[in-house]
Amino acid sequence: MKKLLITTIFILPLYSSADFDLKDGMAINGKIYTSKSSSKFSSVNKCEEFAESKNAISPTNVEGFTYIAKKKKCTLYKKVRSTKEDSNAVSGVSS
Repeated sequence: MKKLLITTIFILPLYSSADFDLKDGMAINGKIYTSKSSSKFSSVNKCEEFAESKNAISPTNVEGFTYIAKKKKCTLYKKVRSTKEDSNAVSGVSS
């Protein structure tokens, strides 16, 4: 029973991760879930992984993310209201 529980804990996040459609040159406007600017989140891939990790907890936590390279800032959005053009940004919207 203990092995089954441990296996479930490790495999379940793999099945519940969200896929994000990446859009280069676009920034999201919406309700912010969290915003990070540490080196731990200083790339598009790291920002996307952070968003997916939050959705592994609950699939409705994050609808999208924006990474702004100039500021090295990763912002996760609970609700996406609109998008706008920003040459320094890469966004991902949950599909």
